[in-house]
Amino acid sequence: MPFINLIVLLFLVNGALAQSFTAKTGYLYLGEKETELNGGMEVITGIIKKNDKIDIYAPTGRKFTATITKISGNSNEEVNQVKTGEYGYFDLKFTENPSTGKDYVNKDYKVYPAGFKTNTAELKADAEAIISASTNFKSTLDGKTWNAKVTYKGASFWRKGIKNYIEKPYLQLQFASVRAPDERLLTVQVFYPKETPAKYASKDLEVNFSGSPDGNKANTEMYGFVNGKGNTDFSLEITKWQKISSTKAIISGKVSGELKEVKLLGTPKLIHRFSDGVFEDVEVEVFNEVFDLMGKK
Repeated sequence: MPFINLIVLLFLVNGALAQSFTAKTGYLYLGEKETELNGGMEVITGIIKKNDKIDIYAPTGRKFTATITKISGNSNEEVNQVKTGEYGYFDLKFTENPSTGKDYVNKDYKVYPAGFKTNTAELKADAEAIISASTNFKSTLDGKTWNAKVTYKGASFWRKGIKNYIEKPYLQLQFASVRAPDERLLTVQVFYPKETPAKYASKDLEVNFSGSPDGNKANTEMYGFVNGKGNTDFSLEITKWQKISSTKAIISGKVSGELKEVKLLGTPKLIHRFSDGVFEDVEVEVFNEVFDLMGKK
């Protein structure tokens, strides 16, 4: 066989082997070392074996390389492989700490054989689809798009307030940026909210917009005001309030206005301006009793 044909044949064989499986991650947990994780993975195609090297891809395109050191089946017995359609539990040893950054290893990340050349355009398209599906707050911040999603437990209405915290009825909405590395949060608290469509000015609100715009903690910033003492024009309008039950409501609304930098000393000079802020069909958890900060009645 000519030498050049042999090279082509080896390339094709190795390429086929390199595409021998695909999978997606389930929930993964820290191991004994910072470079170890263990948890579930579902095999989509092919067969994954003990000692296989894998690449796990975040939706951002970030790659994590690991070696499978142990596989357990559904009955917790140790097995040597898991095949198409099966779910296994894996001990993974990574080449670097997989728990760092905003796009650390998480659920539903794609898994390929180590070295497999992925379709970056497809990864980006999938990432955009995930971002789009999770976004429920769209706005313009200083003339640029700033979109976000409600954080876990980030939408709540305390009909009687919280003891030793805010001892009056208030609604809290918190939105987190959906675009890494931006880690900023917008938190709006409405005092004495009406359970109907209504508009609230600065005197009715407490607003905090803080975090790092570039993921660098050294660049953390804070804007807003407390206790209705806003010295800028800022408003929130509830355009829809739909009561679902005694403990749940669905709301939509608008946000706009300016927020000044929060400074311990000196006069705030920097300003962020939100415009065209819209959130839709946010599920609000309603609390009817008085609780303390520990969640106890």
